[in-house]
Amino acid sequence: MPGLDATVIVRAKDSARTIGRALESLRSQTVRPEILVVDSGSTDGTLDIAYRLADRVVQIVPEEFTFGRALNTGAREASGAIHFALSSHCHAPDDEWVALSLAHFERAEVAGVCGVLYLPDGTLLTGPFDQDAAQAHAHPEWGFSTHGASWRGSVWEQFPFDENLPAAEDREWSWRALEAGYGIVCDPAVYVDWSHKWRSAREAHRRARLEWPALTHFATLPRYGVGDMVREWWTDMPDHNRPKWFHRLNYRRWAELIGKYQGLRVTRSA
Repeated sequence: MPGLDATVIVRAKDSARTIGRALESLRSQTVRPEILVVDSGSTDGTLDIAYRLADRVVQIVPEEFTFGRALNTGAREASGAIHFALSSHCHAPDDEWVALSLAHFERAEVAGVCGVLYLPDGTLLTGPFDQDAAQAHAHPEWGFSTHGASWRGSVWEQFPFDENLPAAEDREWSWRALEAGYGIVCDPAVYVDWSHKWRSAREAHRRARLEWPALTHFATLPRYGVGDMVREWWTDMPDHNRPKWFHRLNYRRWAELIGKYQGLRVTRSA
């Protein structure tokens, strides 16, 4: 479908329970994007839904899957000048998601746009925040996330996603773009809910154990011991909308912090 301003890449595998809502939310956008599903071996009916609701479906073999490779596969196939990524477990927050994101690309220096609700210290964002390289280096755990984000196709051609990283490929990509002089816009108006990452303590633990070691491939992180884990649990709150006791008693947050500790411990050992 040539001539479209935007292509949304939806990475999927065995997402039959959620991908229908994700794709319907894209079909209802005021600026209709091309919808491109990149599937990596679904066996649960995901493909049936994708062929019905998406504009195109591309398949990659499960053995070759990495998050970065799936994004690169979609970006190579995209017809839009601006590429979006949306997790098949998520959905666009409203019908203006694509349009609001595209507006930021009117500034030539913008390489990517993502939705963020809080600054690294937990302060609520009330408007767009322009991230630069210095801020990214100071807070490597915060920023660009392709569960729901967009980037300029011409910048991706310069900086494809790293296909060898097991996770954090989105953050690593944004660092290269920022260091080349581009900007990343973090806008709460285009935030995509990803509470699915908290759907279980096991999932929270798995993600943290995967993502934190991946960050060490391109960021210098301080030593993280048991004392640091306990201190973070007691003092650092994910947000200020809920009382401290809620976060301290949240067993999913315990699992996430333990996963972070274990992941970084393995990195130190290696």
